[in-house]
Amino acid sequence: MNIFNKRQLSQLKRVFDRLTGIPASMIRLDIVSVIMSLIVIGQLFGAVLFDFPTWPDGQTLDLSKFSLTWSDEFTDGTFNKTYWSGHYVWGDNATYKRDYAYWNRCMTSFRDGCLIISVDYLENGPGEPEGPDGPAYFSYGMDTNPYTDGPGKPGFEQLYGYFECRCILPKGEGMNPAFWLLTDGMWNDDTDGGVTGCEIDVFETLYKHNRFNRNSIYQTIHIDGYNEAHRQEGQGSFFVDSPYEKFNTYGVEWNPDGYIFYINGVETARTDFGGVCTVPLYPILSVGVNELIENNKNLPAEFIVDYVRVYQYKDYLS
Repeated sequence: MNIFNKRQLSQLKRVFDRLTGIPASMIRLDIVSVIMSLIVIGQLFGAVLFDFPTWPDGQTLDLSKFSLTWSDEFTDGTFNKTYWSGHYVWGDNATYKRDYAYWNRCMTSFRDGCLIISVDYLENGPGEPEGPDGPAYFSYGMDTNPYTDGPGKPGFEQLYGYFECRCILPKGEGMNPAFWLLTDGMWNDDTDGGVTGCEIDVFETLYKHNRFNRNSIYQTIHIDGYNEAHRQEGQGSFFVDSPYEKFNTYGVEWNPDGYIFYINGVETARTDFGGVCTVPLYPILSVGVNELIENNKNLPAEFIVDYVRVYQYKDYLS
């Protein structure tokens, strides 16, 4: 029986790497480095033993090796139907029940060059969409899947590269904002361990009140469909600088060797879980809602997205 999972073993390795650097810092009388190493080691032990989040402390993203291939900066103040459509909510005014809320495009708006996905309780008043069960919570999810909403929507998907979102998260219980990548092949129960389809959660989070998990997100790989064959590997939970008040970036680098996750351009984790996906993936922005939304006294809440950008390697795949 394995005492530690793969992620915990990775954290232990980071502990030992930090420990080996302390004697050299002490010899140089670099007390600041010693203190910082001890703080990181304490965080890593908390992650190993209690699954507490840690601050990103890996390598820095080298964006110079990429070129921009697609982006939506949301500066024109409109829902760009050339690329985006509702995630499982097809058509301009369709409503779809998703977990504890209804999704409808009316929950999107634009302000100061940003996309806003709102979460709120609607009474089905004038101009509001009607859920089949009367007054209800509403939210939205949107994707660039090329195979929905007919031939007028080319959408966007890409094989390999770097995918990034810059955003402010909605604050309060009952919401799960996320930036993720998907392919329709993920719906097959057997995706050859993820080679022919996967889901990459670049980030998602559930609001935490306790101080050990507050202001953190988690990152995950899912493979082999969503039924009994489904498998997943969590990459861990990571602290973010004031994610409910400030813009932060969340990204994933993907190539034939594996996946590398980043927060604000600093590596958080890397993996080749299940075998690396070899088919194009499309981006998704969404805010899931669960029953704890009834405890949220701060509605409407806003998922504020500054941009979604996708880059391709300049030389890696040539």
